[in-house]
Amino acid sequence: MGQIKNWILVVALAVSGLVASPAVAQTGQTLNNDSLKAMLDGLGYEPKALSKGFLIDIKQDTWDIYMQLVLSGDGTKLGMNSNLGLINDLSAVPASKWLDLLVANGNIDPSTFYVDQDQKKLYLHRVLDNHEITPAFLRGQVESFANNLKSTEGIWNFTK
Repeated sequence: MGQIKNWILVVALAVSGLVASPAVAQTGQTLNNDSLKAMLDGLGYEPKALSKGFLIDIKQDTWDIYMQLVLSGDGTKLGMNSNLGLINDLSAVPASKWLDLLVANGNIDPSTFYVDQDQKKLYLHRVLDNHEITPAFLRGQVESFANNLKSTEGIWNFTK
């Protein structure tokens, strides 16, 4: 009788979604360059190899969003970057524009705007822990990042 109660409990938990069925569970993984490329390929993104990481081109509406996905040197983080454009004279940008970017960071977290002072470029960036990455999770992160980029265009469109 005890085995029947345990079986009923397992079935009830599986039906409620608290325990995933082994047949449908997707286990995540810690990615390396090869598995990152394979996952991006599997998601249909057609990654292009860069000196560091991969470049994908996402077409949404009238947008072509170019996004770099790159692993940290120690492999513990997965970064996503989009170059939003050149700023010839960083000091000529009004303080109100920089403030708008800082305020927007709070609305698009975990994505953030940052400036590469040496290259004079504005980027949108996101960092993820590189463990238990599933295709569904990665697709969701890529789509969320792309939506952050599109929804903030009015704030960063002063770049060239």
